[in-house]
Amino acid sequence: MEEKELINEEILEKIMLGVAIAGSAKSIGKEALSKANEGNFEEARNLFKEAKKQFVKVHECHFDFIQKEASGEKIDLCLLLIHMEDHIMTTSLFLDTLEDQINLIERVYNLENKN
Repeated sequence: MEEKELINEEILEKIMLGVAIAGSAKSIGKEALSKANEGNFEEARNLFKEAKKQFVKVHECHFDFIQKEASGEKIDLCLLLIHMEDHIMTTSLFLDTLEDQINLIERVYNLENKN
């Protein structure tokens, strides 16, 4: 019986890379939030910038899928691709609000320590 390849190896590699990069960006963002909660706002902002740089890389993986499909190449929908999309969307939303969160934490910190 011939084994059927469930997903193209190149596609699988890009999906896993996308998941890893999005996860890395989210982890760095969580570290930034932690630093802000500790009152280390400069480090929080540096980590936020690093998380955003990481996240740009995931867009490159994702855009490659879009280009392939737009040029007529069939991209099979699979759970792993949906998993990557989920990581991209949740990380995007988190990073979109992270800078505001850091700023709010800093405002509260400054108000509490005004004495």
